[in-house]
Amino acid sequence: MKQSKFQDKIIPTFWIALSFIILFFCGLAYYVFNHFTNFSNAGKDRKAIITIVLGYTSLLFLIMWLKSVAVIITVDTNQNTIAFTNFFTKKTKIYSFNDFDGYVQTTGFNSKTQTEYKVLCLLKDKVVRNKISASYYSNIEELQEGLKSLAYLGFQRFGVAKKLKIFFKRPVLE
Repeated sequence: MKQSKFQDKIIPTFWIALSFIILFFCGLAYYVFNHFTNFSNAGKDRKAIITIVLGYTSLLFLIMWLKSVAVIITVDTNQNTIAFTNFFTKKTKIYSFNDFDGYVQTTGFNSKTQTEYKVLCLLKDKVVRNKISASYYSNIEELQEGLKSLAYLGFQRFGVAKKLKIFFKRPVLE
């Protein structure tokens, strides 16, 4: 059984992001309550409505990002399963290797450090279902070793068009 290990900087980032979400939500709720308790001014202030819409939209995107990357991955080579456990909620989704057609290896790019890192994409019907990224996990080689009984479909370089296909859950392989 092989379990993912987060990069050293990721865990504090998760907690900082969660704290920011809570503080931002409380601040927006306070702003809405204070601004709209004066009903004579409620319908006239466009800035307040724009602030609320942009604030809650950015909050939603931050929550979705945190939900997607705060995952502990466990590869069980004896049972040929892979489990994805949310770091905060502890909700687990377990997949059999038979649920995937295979995996491809690709690279991602870190714009801060100007370096490339390895990404493993698990595929079903040519659609990327899950990704394992070396930008979050320090032991991606060990996780890839655990996936050896899953079909390796080769190396693919994903450009902007294919990354959009991944985002919209469209087939990426021909």
